[in-house]
Amino acid sequence: MMNVCKKCGVELDINMNYCPLCGHKTNATSETPLFPKDETYDFQELSDIQKRKVFWDLSLIVLLAGMVTSTIIDLIINKNITWSKYTITLCLSLVIHLSLVLFLHTRLMYLLISGFATNSVLLILLDLMNKRLDWALTFGLPLMLSIYITLILLLVIIKKSRQKGVNLIAYVLLALAVTGLFTEAILSVNLYNTLILHWSLILLVCMGAVSAILLFIHFRLKKATDLRKFFNL
Repeated sequence: MMNVCKKCGVELDINMNYCPLCGHKTNATSETPLFPKDETYDFQELSDIQKRKVFWDLSLIVLLAGMVTSTIIDLIINKNITWSKYTITLCLSLVIHLSLVLFLHTRLMYLLISGFATNSVLLILLDLMNKRLDWALTFGLPLMLSIYITLILLLVIIKKSRQKGVNLIAYVLLALAVTGLFTEAILSVNLYNTLILHWSLILLVCMGAVSAILLFIHFRLKKATDLRKFFNL
């Protein structure tokens, strides 16, 4: 359809919205571009939930690609699933823990309990793939249970602490020492059928001494227990 100026009758181009002769505006509108401008967004402008969702999507893609790649390589080389089952188990564990951390980060107790349950299932499945259950029941599950129990106790102590400063470092060091005791105890009982503690006791003494100093500083100088204020940061 021809575009004509209604005031002076001059023929206009179809995309022109005004008359170059008299300046009268026309009703013609510019054509809509076939390819709209790309819509981009700034990652910093996303909400926390959106950022976690983007991070989860990217992590899921990377981990799934790792599982598929390792499985294909294992099948090509060994004509069977051998070492790739460990990669698959590790990737599944990472996917589950990332999901729990990203979407249950405000509920630490639920996060730890869910993490222990899912890891236990994965360890048992891994042993079933190896056609045995000795490692998961004797080493894997007891070690993991001791770690999660220590973490839960640590979180409870930290949560009940009125002031949080250098005392938190002391609690973490004591938790590491307790984990060392559990680890050596479980290993010695299963390997030697007796309870033998050596390096874990040394670790406990060292961590206990450092923790005692930190706790003394904390309770002696309560007003200065904030880490930044205490170290003038």
